[in-house]
Amino acid sequence: QLGAPDNDLLIVDVRERDAYEAAHIPGARHLPRGQLELRVNQAFPDPSVRIVAYCEVGKVSTLAAATLKQMGFPNVMGLDGGIKTWIERGYPTERGSAPS
Repeated sequence: QLGAPDNDLLIVDVRERDAYEAAHIPGARHLPRGQLELRVNQAFPDPSVRIVAYCEVGKVSTLAAATLKQMGFPNVMGLDGGIKTWIERGYPTERGSAPS
C-alpha cells in the first residue's frame, strides 16, 4: 500500500516544489520531472529499486516512468490518476518541504 513504510518501494513526486509542499503522499521523495534525468542516479543509485512516480493527474508521471525505464530502471510505474485521485479517495497526505 502506498503511503505505508516500505523500504523496498520508493514513492516519487515529480511535481514542482510548491505542489509537493502543499500536499504529498506520506513518505514521498521529491524529484521534479524537469530535473529527473540530471538527478535520478544520485537520488536512486540502485536501478533495481521499485518506484511509483506520481504527479497531479497521472500524465507527467507516466512520461517520467517511461523516461526512468529508458534510463535503466525497470521497476517503475506511474500512479493512475495522480495525487488528485489519491485525495479524492480519501487517502492521507502530508504537507511541508522535502527532507534534505
